[in-house]
Amino acid sequence: MTEEPRPGKCPVSHREPRVAHSRSLRFWLGPANIAVRLGQAGPVARTKVGPAVAFQINDPSLLRKVGSAEDTFQIWSTDLSLRDFAGKGFPGTEGRAHRDRRALMKPALAAPRLTALGRSVRDSTDGLLAALPADHPVDIPFEMSRLVAGLVVETVLNSHASPDMLAELARARPVLSAGVCWKYALSPWPWVPKPRQRAFRRALATLNDVAQEVYARHRPDADGNDVVSLLKHASDDRPEAALHDVRALLFAGIESTASTLAWACYELGRHPDHQAAIRAEADTVLGTPADTIRPDLMPRTVGFVREVTRLHGIPFLVRRTRHATHVGDQPVPAGVLVTLPLGALRRDPARYARPEEFDPLRWSPDARPPLSPAALLPYGVGPRYCPGAAAADILTPVALASLVRSRTLRTASTGRTIRVSLDLAPVPKGLTMVAAPREPHPPAPGEPHPEKAAPVRRP
Repeated sequence: MTEEPRPGKCPVSHREPRVAHSRSLRFWLGPANIAVRLGQAGPVARTKVGPAVAFQINDPSLLRKVGSAEDTFQIWSTDLSLRDFAGKGFPGTEGRAHRDRRALMKPALAAPRLTALGRSVRDSTDGLLAALPADHPVDIPFEMSRLVAGLVVETVLNSHASPDMLAELARARPVLSAGVCWKYALSPWPWVPKPRQRAFRRALATLNDVAQEVYARHRPDADGNDVVSLLKHASDDRPEAALHDVRALLFAGIESTASTLAWACYELGRHPDHQAAIRAEADTVLGTPADTIRPDLMPRTVGFVREVTRLHGIPFLVRRTRHATHVGDQPVPAGVLVTLPLGALRRDPARYARPEEFDPLRWSPDARPPLSPAALLPYGVGPRYCPGAAAADILTPVALASLVRSRTLRTASTGRTIRVSLDLAPVPKGLTMVAAPREPHPPAPGEPHPEKAAPVRRP
């Protein structure tokens, strides 16, 4: 059910850069190319690009069925072409081994245990922002990767990494992300340009170095039930498995969250009214001495993150058939790609009014009819659902609110074209912004905030 249309929208900054999606991304994101086209062709459509044959799923019920049927549809991370990347960690395992590793981590990453995570994220973000330049434009994808790397290390993995290591990891992230896509896409034809192979190996070595430092400097909780402690205790006879799990949690946490925060910065620059509203909310929630900082206390910020995910989230999921099967009434041979076009479904006008418009207020608790955030599928679907989803649901909005509370984000240049990558998560390449210190400074905990958000016009 689509939400009711509403007149008026937040004014857009005149310094808005142009975003240029690749032809592939336009195909996956455009409802006219996927949702409508596949709707006319049926719930499953066969496509062919060069030698590659793939099947696209347009029906939401079939999409969930394909995403959940692990015995029939193989997840990309278990492909042999990615053995050096997945290693012996949980992303590269299947069946019972995979379920056991996830069950081991679940208590540490479940919502009931994460009650103090919000405060930790706020405090860590404030510390990490000290290294964010304020006097010149910065590369937002790099800075958000560095920020998120520090947050994942400090607040989720209970460890520490040096600033230099965080910067190296932020530089390695896009190389790893693109390299994984290349290796997987070309696995039927094992040929990847040698410069890309060398760059990927160097980036993977950086990830390994950071994971080893995080593993060695880990600070266990008093009860020993934090995620790294649980992995260590369960892997006494094979510590490399625990180390590879730490590496997987580190990379996965950075990849998706850094992409979300980079796009959030882009939208904040375009919509100063939303930036002011999030800041006012952050002053109220983050500026208190309370031990518990929860996302449900920040509905404006959470809605902003959801809308960023809707328009800029992972455009599709990929599976490969293990054997010949049927999807709906469509026969699908063994070994072919089956893609789940999340981006097009998130822009489907049958589900969202004004789907191309950025409107965080469509996620307001008062919106009618209410929208379900589950329809966004931000963390995947089925047995490969992201194990750190509960932590990410806290980390992302609190980090964004902390950023806006201390800095004012403005687009650095006009007329610049932002290229959107087709890696594991879409990233706005070329996005530079000024993150100026906020004036006046944010209030101390317990003090009233000095400014009010400019209201966004609503009917």
